[in-house]
Amino acid sequence: MLKSFISTGLVAGTLLAGTSAIALTDIESVDVSVDLEAIQNEKAALYWTSIADDLETAIIQRITDRIADKGTTVEIDIDEVSLANTFESVLDLEQSTLVGMVEVDDYPNAGKNQEYQLTVSYLQAQQFFPENVDISKITADSPEYYEGMIAAFADRVVEKLP
Repeated sequence: MLKSFISTGLVAGTLLAGTSAIALTDIESVDVSVDLEAIQNEKAALYWTSIADDLETAIIQRITDRIADKGTTVEIDIDEVSLANTFESVLDLEQSTLVGMVEVDDYPNAGKNQEYQLTVSYLQAQQFFPENVDISKITADSPEYYEGMIAAFADRVVEKLP
């Protein structure tokens, strides 16, 4: 499931991240992993089947202007228990989350390495829902829900990059 940042970046690199007065660190690779076999709930495992690829693509789309042969690597390990619980929280969707451990190895600047747990909530994902979507009709298996959670998580990862 791990993909080369360069090959994915060329395919998915249609969006550019905003420019800033601060020099941004070059990104060498982005890898997202999830052990779908560890999810005990079969329906949840099937629902989240492409999350690693989709999240990698979403992050890469936000940093295409920072792609480099050498630089910072980003590794994300999505919490399988969180995925299963989020899928099952249909009755209390507002409590659903997407959780993952993020490790940022900034090789040129070792002092800027980061490791943190990132949690994105359904409420944070709502800002990524299309304007015409009736939020009262969103369910845990709605495409808008899935895409919103991916977008919110990707944005938060990119915001925290050195």
